[in-house]
Amino acid sequence: MRKCGLIILLTSALSITFCTQKLPEGALVIQDNDTTYPQDILDISKKINQNPTDAEKYYLRGNAFYYLDDFENASVDFKTASFLLPSNALYFYRLAESYLAPDSANYLEAMEALEKAIKLKADYSEAIFLVAKLQLARQQYGKAEINLKKILDNDGFDEKSRLLLSVLYKEQKDSMKSENIIDDLLRINPENFDANMQKALFLIDKDSLLAEQFIDKALILDEYSDEALYTKALLLQRKGSYEDALNLYKRVQKINPQHILSYYNSAVLHAMFENYQSGIDLCNQVLKLSEQFENAYTLRGFCYQELGDNKTAEQNYSAALEINPNSELAQRYLNSLR
Repeated sequence: MRKCGLIILLTSALSITFCTQKLPEGALVIQDNDTTYPQDILDISKKINQNPTDAEKYYLRGNAFYYLDDFENASVDFKTASFLLPSNALYFYRLAESYLAPDSANYLEAMEALEKAIKLKADYSEAIFLVAKLQLARQQYGKAEINLKKILDNDGFDEKSRLLLSVLYKEQKDSMKSENIIDDLLRINPENFDANMQKALFLIDKDSLLAEQFIDKALILDEYSDEALYTKALLLQRKGSYEDALNLYKRVQKINPQHILSYYNSAVLHAMFENYQSGIDLCNQVLKLSEQFENAYTLRGFCYQELGDNKTAEQNYSAALEINPNSELAQRYLNSLR
């Protein structure tokens, strides 16, 4: 019998490898009774085992894996689907998404899959937009701008493309062009949440009252947005409404327990009102989330200094200076102990 050189991805003790001329290269094989998988995966796998060259079944199982956050198996199935039916642009697009979904995103393979999708379907707006996002992330601004302008007037992508163009211009330090894009978008759709947020951020240092109006509009559109609530709290803090700001920071933390700046700004407010232990506790939370948050060490050192624990204060100032030797604030506080 001729040997089979196919590579089968094994995902559990019950996955099987078998030699068959019909099985696509690199395909994932799952037994019908493998209880380590949910029923919907098993149902599709049964159909795949009955006809292992049906590209659509691999695509459907890839979608099921994707929505279970099993991106590795999703990518295997999408890759198999695109191998079996290389004329289907959607399979390559979904393959790219599965490469980008994990924290350890595979940008190169994702871009390769997207380029294949666009080659098959030149007006594939979803793929063009995703390519532009990748190019922006890699600071390929010229290429990203060209792609975004291709789909600027496409239904479903006009607003998203304008938002991304605004970010692109902002990253290139062209604030005027970036803000003009947002103004155009707000004229097209005043109810766009992201545009209201971006407009508020443009105004926050120039006209805080007008910025607050845009933040309030954003919160009407999404009252549970941690970023909108945080920005509103920051504006309240700046105008001296400290208690209201603290209450909003707490709401931010309930919605997003990883929101570092909400903890840090709360710590600042507690320190201002001599609630030093609360300030320390909040700085501890900040540093638990990010050990390299220099200002949290400085603020925690200040709180310890005010409580009379100069030794611990010195340790914190020194830690801040290890992260940023040019920190004038940490150095000044450290000098005050000597």
